[in-house]
Amino acid sequence: MAETKRETERKYEADDTTTLPDLTRVPGVARVTDEGVMELDAVYYDTPDLRLAADGLTLRRRTGGRDAGWHLKFPVAPGVRDEIRAPLSDTLPPDLAALLRSRVRDTEVVPVVRLRSSRAVRHLLG
Repeated sequence: MAETKRETERKYEADDTTTLPDLTRVPGVARVTDEGVMELDAVYYDTPDLRLAADGLTLRRRTGGRDAGWHLKFPVAPGVRDEIRAPLSDTLPPDLAALLRSRVRDTEVVPVVRLRSSRAVRHLLG
């Protein structure tokens, strides 16, 4: 069963230092916990002619981290997307394939890029 979440993306720039600023100085943040590093492996899928990217959609299968699985993202507004998640499986879940059908028709989605990354996780607690 797939679940949907609305995400708002914000990007921040940092200077060249290797340490984070003291985030407990941010209103509402009492402490910061270090949750360690997650190793993520994401494969992004599209049609060979990149129809999904042309429509602003993103389809990926990711392992590692707390939200491992399939993620399909639809644009809602600038910086806002609805993300539909499905559990990790070897093949594209039928629920997600059905949502893509109007855009891909009978064209198969194939891997187009793979990203491996390390994510340092910190929780801000109030």
